[in-house]
Amino acid sequence: MQLNILDELQTKHLTLEARLRVVEHERIEVSQATGRILARAILNFRDSPALDISAMDGYAFRHDELENRELRPVSDQAQTPGDCFQVSGVAAAGARRLVLRADTAIRIFTGGVVPEGADVVIPRERCREESDRVWVTIPLDQIPLGWNIRRQGENARQDEVGLPAGCCIDGPRMSSIVSMNREAQIDVSRKVRVTIINTGDELKGMDSPIEPWQIRDSNGPLLESMLRACPWIEWNRVSARDDLNEIQTRLKEALDVSDAVLLTGGVSMGDTDHVPAAVRHCGAEVIFHRLAIRPGAPVLGAVGTEGQLIMGLPGNPVSVAVTFRRLGLELLDRMARRVSGRRKLKIQVVGSDSKTLGLVWYRLVQIQADGTALLLANQGSGDIRSLGLSDGFIEVPPGSLSQGMFAFYDWNTA
Repeated sequence: MQLNILDELQTKHLTLEARLRVVEHERIEVSQATGRILARAILNFRDSPALDISAMDGYAFRHDELENRELRPVSDQAQTPGDCFQVSGVAAAGARRLVLRADTAIRIFTGGVVPEGADVVIPRERCREESDRVWVTIPLDQIPLGWNIRRQGENARQDEVGLPAGCCIDGPRMSSIVSMNREAQIDVSRKVRVTIINTGDELKGMDSPIEPWQIRDSNGPLLESMLRACPWIEWNRVSARDDLNEIQTRLKEALDVSDAVLLTGGVSMGDTDHVPAAVRHCGAEVIFHRLAIRPGAPVLGAVGTEGQLIMGLPGNPVSVAVTFRRLGLELLDRMARRVSGRRKLKIQVVGSDSKTLGLVWYRLVQIQADGTALLLANQGSGDIRSLGLSDGFIEVPPGSLSQGMFAFYDWNTA
């Protein structure tokens, strides 16, 4: 059966992904692990919670002793000393477990260990408090056994997987690691080493005088900015003129020290587009060159002799941004052993036009206050103004109108 264009794109992408090496593990302090990729699952070193604890501030009682008291509403002034319980202690969070004596109550705070002998916690607002005494002010039929007690192990049991390998460690996951891991060190994937090679005689840095026929090198800073949002990546950037020998030398040097090399420009079919030849001269195997997409059709994906990723990204800024976000970033995820966390969203498009394309079309959009996506007018893959105004892009299948729900890729690369 013949593959459609989207299936063919995915097949080529997966073929390249399967050929890439993955980085090894390293052990680091948990305090230094934010933004890194967890390499080994976190196992709970104890039950969570470790003991029965209170779910709120209140008083811990024996339920059967409540059955022997006359419980009255707080508005009832007929409460008598005989209806009250003596407060025999205070159970604060982080304190040792107390023992509840007969015919007494223990004041308890959220997270405090439920005293031995207690089997119900009644909220403070359901009690009347006076010095060292407390009255319960709700009827017994509203006090179920075990009320407001979080049971030992109800979140997770000892030695269960608390956090799977492959996640990127952020604030919530850091909380889980600190709570569940026995030691202060964890195994993470080594940072993926990336080299960016910007090719082109016409490129000038921001600190250089520029003539009308010359171009600011925006692709290098674009990729650096996208990589900077990924703390599990480290990178450096070099430049090369439109010269086969120079590009080949830069590429060989980069492959010696990098897990991945991202080249910009020089990947099409012009007389000075030397990247495909340089890639082959370095012994790499080209998995795809030219895809049925717009922008970014000339994109090249290859694997080095030691499993390194080589991507040749077209020279126009929109093409660089789109092809790296759509193809390159997920390949770097794979090399880092990242298996979760990358958002794959579908979004409703508004303000559509009647245009169609016989290719996979990546169209820049701006997210509106109601969560829908507005198509941006775009003058082509060199339209850096529209690129800067966009929040990401949608993936429009070949021949389809840009109406309805579409896969959305945002510029957030974390």
